[in-house]
Amino acid sequence: MNIKSQQLKFYLALVFVCLCDLPVFPSSVAQSKETKTGESTGTWAVTATTFKLVGEKEAKNVKLNWMQRKDTDLYKIYRDGELIGETKGGTYDDYDLKVDKTFTYHVEAFKDGKKIGTAISQQATTFMPVGAVEVYDNLNGKYISKGSTNKPQGMKIGNLYYSYKMENTEKNVNGQSLKGWMASESYSPTGLDGSWSAPRELAFYPNVNFEGIAFRHNPKTGKVVLSAHYEDEGGYSAAKIYLAQITPKGKLEVGTMERPLGHESRDQSLFIDDDNTAYLLSATNMNSDINIYKLDNSWTKPVSLVNTICKGLHRETPAIIKKEGEYYFFSSKASGWYPSQTVYTSTTNLGGEWTLMREIGNNSTFDAQFNRISMVGTSCGVWSYHWGAQREHQTPDGNFPRISIAAFNQGYASMDYYRYLEFSDKYGIIPVQNGKNLTLNMPVTSTVTGAKGVKADCVTDGVSLESSAFFQKNSNTATGTPYILIVDMQKNARISEINLSTRLVNGSEAAYKYTIEGSVDGKSYKMLVDGKQNWQVGFIISNIEDLNPYRYLRLRVYGVVNVHKNNSAMWADGIYENLKIHSLL
Repeated sequence: MNIKSQQLKFYLALVFVCLCDLPVFPSSVAQSKETKTGESTGTWAVTATTFKLVGEKEAKNVKLNWMQRKDTDLYKIYRDGELIGETKGGTYDDYDLKVDKTFTYHVEAFKDGKKIGTAISQQATTFMPVGAVEVYDNLNGKYISKGSTNKPQGMKIGNLYYSYKMENTEKNVNGQSLKGWMASESYSPTGLDGSWSAPRELAFYPNVNFEGIAFRHNPKTGKVVLSAHYEDEGGYSAAKIYLAQITPKGKLEVGTMERPLGHESRDQSLFIDDDNTAYLLSATNMNSDINIYKLDNSWTKPVSLVNTICKGLHRETPAIIKKEGEYYFFSSKASGWYPSQTVYTSTTNLGGEWTLMREIGNNSTFDAQFNRISMVGTSCGVWSYHWGAQREHQTPDGNFPRISIAAFNQGYASMDYYRYLEFSDKYGIIPVQNGKNLTLNMPVTSTVTGAKGVKADCVTDGVSLESSAFFQKNSNTATGTPYILIVDMQKNARISEINLSTRLVNGSEAAYKYTIEGSVDGKSYKMLVDGKQNWQVGFIISNIEDLNPYRYLRLRVYGVVNVHKNNSAMWADGIYENLKIHSLL
């Protein structure tokens, strides 16, 4: 699939941040796999994800990620035992590999020229995708191309397909019109459009509210389980869990409509283990903690409290995925409609010790809030929501999911943003990057000194987590001094896309007023992005129509403004992972 023309193009990403190194979140959970400083003691690993470049037919590139260490100043990257590069950050792209071949990658950590650690390796296999795909644009949440409309939809149980809904609606009850939530069922012999039966009402609940609604098929019972967070109308204090099972073409039976084992429950989800045992994940204690409950065989009744994790961390949208014997728990931060850093923790025993919370992705989850994680074929997709329509200054494309690709290796997880995703029945999700990264480790100059002695070259180290090193204007800088960063790519590049990610301070979100210009000689610059009227926070994606090549890229910051109060918020300043360039060959 050729998303854009084969001409040489490049992709630029600017990202703004705060703090430094590997994050450590306070928690009362036992620390079995990390030290109290957050450094890995025995699970330092690398992940390897195969991806395409825009315009290429083959998936012949590999993205590597590894956890940042506090005791390291340089990483060396190896493919099949051969040194292929080095960096100060935690990511590296390996391009233009042979197709249909498996490669083994590992990373070594160095301090003052001395090797101090070797990451657990991981393999990646290149391939030539075949067959039709659906192409998803992460810029706006729209499909560029859709697959066949004749694909069956719904849940196949026996010889029929079933579709279940829980919708907010009005119903006439004894001559009175009532607002409430209605559960319904439809079925079809083929699962295709035009073949579905009329919806059959299963239950109606007036004057209540449901959130986090999901349907799961329980293969042991043959029934469909409906799970949700239940609240009384207009309130948020009931804090109950709703669990019911539906017999296909039969009745709905409520198993639980109360607080699980007496504990309040709000954000929730179900996790089904390999042995078909179901667990309820539930935010409790006024959303301060996460409880893990084991459910009975019907998946509708909690029978025991297995563990309490993330104590005092106020995490939302809890989710667990299991990979190669390791459990990974993901969640978002309570941040209203604005983006937040996704974090995760891992364990080999749900009721045992978990790692400290670790950051994943980037500081803003690419301008979204983590929502769910699931396997698609052999790939793992992370759905996070960009709530643009609910913000003080609405974003152009409103609300939509921004989808990332996750990878795992013995307790370590990584998550990356790709501009396009190809959904394939055969391969799952094929990530498509908008060109090659040309600014990793490239030199950066600044017109102002950095706060706390941080140098400008931290913005090309490849790291953009909330706690990564950041460049901030020194408070001693004279008023009126231009705030400019210039990256020298050391070669000319045509730029197709620019991403700007800004530091987030939850509750005081700030928008950056900026411009980005390109130059061939470092003297004469041309405007590429005019963000002086920008009100978006988080991960901003800008398409560049200018096809001229540029070597230098100049970011000029005019100010930082609180989006709620419209006043200056320069205290929230902080630039990280500035100018990540991608090129298409």
